[in-house]
Amino acid sequence: MFKKVSFFNVIFLISLINFSFAFEKEAESLVQSTTDNAKKIILDNSIKLEEKKQKIENIALDAVDVDGLGRFTLGSSRESLNEEQLKLYTKTFRTFFAKNISSRLQNYSDQDIKVTGSKKISDNYVLVSSKMISKKDNQEIIIDWRVFNVNNKLVIRDLVVEGLSLAKTQREEFGSILASKGFDGLINNLNEFISKN
Repeated sequence: MFKKVSFFNVIFLISLINFSFAFEKEAESLVQSTTDNAKKIILDNSIKLEEKKQKIENIALDAVDVDGLGRFTLGSSRESLNEEQLKLYTKTFRTFFAKNISSRLQNYSDQDIKVTGSKKISDNYVLVSSKMISKKDNQEIIIDWRVFNVNNKLVIRDLVVEGLSLAKTQREEFGSILASKGFDGLINNLNEFISKN
C-alpha cells in the first residue's frame, strides 16, 4: 500500500511540474510571438502607416488584459465611480491604450526583443524576462512582462522596464489628474490624446 501511495504521489508531483513548465513556456511564447509579429508589421514597407497602426492596435488589444489594466490604473478612485462612469472609462481607456501603443511606431528603429526566461509567481501569474537589444549600438534594456491566466487565456498585464512598472506609472499619472481635475478631467485628457493620435 505504501509503495502504491508513493508511486501515485510521484506521478501527481510530476504532472504538477509539467503543468507549471507548460504555463511558463506558453507565457514566454506569448511574449515572443507578440513582439515578433509587431516587428514584422512595423518593418513591412508595403503597409501604409495608418494600416500599420490599426494592425498594431489589434495585436495589443488581443495580447493585453486592457480592461484589467484599466481597472488597475484607476486605483482606489474606482470605488467612488458609478456604473455609467465605469462603462465610459472602460470604453475610453481601451481606445486610449490602443492609440498609445500605435503612436510609438515612429520611435522604433532596429530593436530586437529576446525572451531570456521566466518564473512562475503563482498558479495564474508568470513573470517573463526579456532583453531589448539595439543592433545599432548594442544597447540592452531589461524588460519583464507580467503574464496572467485570465479565463483560460494568457494575457499581459504589465511591463517592467529596467525595474519601472509602466502600469504603476500610469496609475500615478491618472491619480494626479483625478486629484486635480476629477473624473471628467481624466476623460477629457484621454479623449484629447485619442484625437491627436
